[in-house]
Amino acid sequence: MIHPILLTAVRHNCWANIVLIEFCAKLPAEQLTWTTPGTYGTIHATLRHIVFSEYGYLFALTNELPVGPLLAPDQVLPLDELLRRARSNAERVEGAFAVDRDWALRFKRPSGAIITPRMSAAQFIHHGSDHRAHIGTILGAHGLETPDLDVWAYGTDNDAVKEERR
Repeated sequence: MIHPILLTAVRHNCWANIVLIEFCAKLPAEQLTWTTPGTYGTIHATLRHIVFSEYGYLFALTNELPVGPLLAPDQVLPLDELLRRARSNAERVEGAFAVDRDWALRFKRPSGAIITPRMSAAQFIHHGSDHRAHIGTILGAHGLETPDLDVWAYGTDNDAVKEERR
Protein backbone atom coordinates (compact mmCIF):
# COMPACT_ATOMS: atom_id res chain seq x y z
CA MET A 1 0.00 0.00 0.00
CA ILE A 2 1.25 3.45 -0.86
CA HIS A 3 2.28 5.93 1.81
CA PRO A 4 -0.51 8.53 2.36
CA ILE A 5 1.88 11.44 1.77
CA LEU A 6 2.78 10.19 -1.72
CA LEU A 7 -0.86 9.37 -2.40
CA THR A 8 -1.83 12.97 -1.55
CA ALA A 9 0.86 14.28 -3.92
CA VAL A 10 -0.37 12.02 -6.73
CA ARG A 11 -4.00 13.00 -6.07
CA HIS A 12 -3.07 16.68 -6.15
CA ASN A 13 -1.40 16.19 -9.53
CA CYS A 14 -4.49 14.52 -10.97
CA TRP A 15 -6.83 17.13 -9.49
CA ALA A 16 -4.72 19.99 -10.87
CA ASN A 17 -4.69 18.44 -14.36
CA ILE A 18 -8.46 18.07 -14.33
CA VAL A 19 -9.09 21.60 -12.99
CA LEU A 20 -6.75 23.08 -15.61
CA ILE A 21 -8.36 21.18 -18.50
CA GLU A 22 -11.83 22.23 -17.28
CA PHE A 23 -10.61 25.84 -17.11
CA CYS A 24 -9.09 25.71 -20.59
CA ALA A 25 -12.23 24.10 -22.03
CA LYS A 26 -13.98 27.42 -21.36
CA LEU A 27 -11.44 29.39 -23.40
CA PRO A 28 -12.11 30.34 -27.03
CA ALA A 29 -10.43 27.93 -29.47
CA GLU A 30 -7.93 30.55 -30.65
CA GLN A 31 -6.61 30.97 -27.11
CA LEU A 32 -5.76 27.26 -26.98
CA THR A 33 -3.25 27.92 -29.75
CA TRP A 34 -1.36 30.52 -27.70
CA THR A 35 2.21 29.86 -26.72
CA THR A 36 5.06 31.80 -25.17
CA PRO A 37 8.82 31.41 -25.66
CA GLY A 38 10.34 29.05 -23.11
CA THR A 39 7.25 26.86 -22.75
CA TYR A 40 6.47 23.43 -24.19
CA GLY A 41 4.20 24.65 -26.99
CA THR A 42 0.58 25.72 -27.37
CA ILE A 43 -1.83 25.40 -24.47
CA HIS A 44 -3.65 22.56 -26.21
CA ALA A 45 -0.44 20.71 -27.12
CA THR A 46 0.83 21.05 -23.55
CA LEU A 47 -2.39 19.65 -22.07
CA ARG A 48 -2.22 16.72 -24.47
CA HIS A 49 1.43 16.15 -23.58
CA ILE A 50 0.63 16.07 -19.85
CA VAL A 51 -2.17 13.54 -20.24
CA PHE A 52 -0.38 11.26 -22.68
CA SER A 53 2.92 11.30 -20.82
CA GLU A 54 1.06 9.94 -17.80
CA TYR A 55 0.23 6.86 -19.88
CA GLY A 56 3.94 6.04 -19.94
CA TYR A 57 4.44 6.68 -16.24
CA LEU A 58 1.43 4.53 -15.42
CA PHE A 59 2.74 1.79 -17.67
CA ALA A 60 6.05 1.95 -15.79
CA LEU A 61 4.14 1.62 -12.50
CA THR A 62 1.65 -1.07 -13.50
CA ASN A 63 2.92 -2.71 -16.70
CA GLU A 64 -0.62 -2.13 -18.06
CA LEU A 65 -1.62 -0.08 -21.07
CA PRO A 66 -4.60 2.29 -20.81
CA VAL A 67 -7.99 1.24 -22.11
CA GLY A 68 -8.71 2.68 -25.53
CA PRO A 69 -6.70 3.52 -28.59
CA LEU A 70 -3.31 5.16 -28.41
CA LEU A 71 -2.87 8.15 -30.67
CA ALA A 72 -0.25 9.48 -33.01
CA PRO A 73 1.98 12.14 -31.39
CA ASP A 74 0.51 14.91 -33.55
CA GLN A 75 -3.16 13.87 -33.31
CA VAL A 76 -5.32 16.62 -31.84
CA LEU A 77 -8.04 15.68 -29.37
CA PRO A 78 -10.95 17.81 -28.19
CA LEU A 79 -10.53 18.97 -24.59
CA ASP A 80 -13.51 16.90 -23.44
CA GLU A 81 -11.64 13.79 -24.60
CA LEU A 82 -8.44 14.95 -22.88
CA LEU A 83 -10.51 15.51 -19.73
CA ARG A 84 -11.94 12.00 -19.97
CA ARG A 85 -8.44 10.56 -20.32
CA ALA A 86 -7.08 12.69 -17.45
CA ARG A 87 -9.86 11.33 -15.24
CA SER A 88 -9.01 7.82 -16.39
CA ASN A 89 -5.36 8.42 -15.49
CA ALA A 90 -6.46 9.57 -12.02
CA GLU A 91 -8.47 6.38 -11.55
CA ARG A 92 -5.63 4.22 -12.85
CA VAL A 93 -2.98 5.75 -10.58
CA GLU A 94 -5.33 5.50 -7.60
CA GLY A 95 -5.90 1.84 -8.46
CA ALA A 96 -2.17 1.23 -8.89
CA PHE A 97 -1.49 2.45 -5.37
CA ALA A 98 -4.54 0.82 -3.79
CA VAL A 99 -3.29 -2.75 -4.15
CA ASP A 100 -0.20 -4.59 -3.09
CA ARG A 101 1.88 -5.24 -6.14
CA ASP A 102 5.37 -6.13 -7.21
CA TRP A 103 7.10 -2.76 -7.22
CA ALA A 104 10.25 -4.34 -8.65
CA LEU A 105 9.45 -3.42 -12.27
CA ARG A 106 12.38 -1.87 -14.09
CA PHE A 107 12.45 -0.29 -17.52
CA LYS A 108 15.39 0.83 -19.58
CA ARG A 109 15.03 4.14 -21.41
CA PRO A 110 16.59 4.53 -24.87
CA SER A 111 19.30 6.61 -23.14
CA GLY A 112 20.16 3.54 -21.06
CA ALA A 113 18.81 4.97 -17.81
CA ILE A 114 17.00 2.46 -15.62
CA ILE A 115 13.56 3.65 -14.52
CA THR A 116 12.13 2.35 -11.26
CA PRO A 117 8.57 2.68 -9.98
CA ARG A 118 9.70 5.29 -7.44
CA MET A 119 11.19 7.39 -10.22
CA SER A 120 8.04 6.98 -12.31
CA ALA A 121 5.85 8.14 -9.43
CA ALA A 122 8.09 11.16 -8.83
CA GLN A 123 8.08 12.00 -12.55
CA PHE A 124 4.27 11.60 -12.66
CA ILE A 125 4.02 14.41 -10.10
CA HIS A 126 6.87 16.62 -11.30
CA HIS A 127 6.02 16.46 -15.00
CA GLY A 128 2.44 17.62 -14.57
CA SER A 129 3.47 20.46 -12.28
CA ASP A 130 6.19 21.62 -14.65
CA HIS A 131 3.90 21.77 -17.68
CA ARG A 132 0.94 23.25 -15.80
CA ALA A 133 3.33 26.09 -14.93
CA HIS A 134 4.05 26.49 -18.66
CA ILE A 135 0.34 26.95 -19.31
CA GLY A 136 0.13 29.43 -16.43
CA THR A 137 3.00 31.36 -18.02
CA ILE A 138 1.24 31.42 -21.39
CA LEU A 139 -2.05 32.59 -19.88
CA GLY A 140 -0.34 35.23 -17.75
CA ALA A 141 1.73 36.51 -20.69
CA HIS A 142 -1.54 37.08 -22.52
CA GLY A 143 -3.10 38.89 -19.57
CA LEU A 144 -5.40 36.13 -18.32
CA GLU A 145 -5.76 34.99 -14.73
CA THR A 146 -4.87 31.39 -14.11
CA PRO A 147 -6.71 28.90 -11.93
CA ASP A 148 -5.23 28.30 -8.49
CA LEU A 149 -3.71 24.84 -8.77
CA ASP A 150 -1.37 24.74 -5.81
CA VAL A 151 -1.57 22.22 -3.01
CA TRP A 152 -3.32 24.71 -0.71
CA ALA A 153 -6.13 25.14 -3.26
CA TYR A 154 -6.35 21.37 -3.56
CA GLY A 155 -6.70 21.07 0.21
CA THR A 156 -9.44 23.70 0.22
CA ASP A 157 -11.31 22.17 -2.72
CA ASN A 158 -11.00 18.49 -1.86
CA ASP A 159 -13.26 16.82 0.71
CA ALA A 160 -10.87 13.92 1.30
CA VAL A 161 -8.09 16.30 2.28
CA LYS A 162 -10.46 18.23 4.57
CA GLU A 163 -11.35 14.94 6.26
CA GLU A 164 -7.65 14.12 6.66
CA ARG A 165 -7.12 17.30 8.71
CA ARG A 166 -9.68 16.27 11.33
